[in-house]
Amino acid sequence: MRFLEIKDWTPGYLNVTPQHMTILARCEVCGSEREFDRTNLPFGVRHALITDIEARLRCVACGAKGGRLRFGSYTTNEKSRLPD
Repeated sequence: MRFLEIKDWTPGYLNVTPQHMTILARCEVCGSEREFDRTNLPFGVRHALITDIEARLRCVACGAKGGRLRFGSYTTNEKSRLPD
C-alpha cells in the first residue's frame, strides 16, 4: 500500500477534516513519517488551525520540532490489467 496525498489541500482547521481521511505527520528534518492520531489530542487542540498544530509537532525519531501534516488516503499499488 502507498499513501496518496491530496496536493495543495488544507482544511484550515483540524475539526473540519473528514474522519475517513488519513493524516500523516512528516518530519521535515529527517523525513520520518507516521500516522497522526487526532483522537489523542486534547479537546481544545482538536479545533485548532493546522498550522498551529504543525508548529507543536515534535518528531519521535530525531526530536526536531515543527513537522508537516499530509492529508490523503492509502491505496494498493496493483495495476489493473486489460484482457489480452
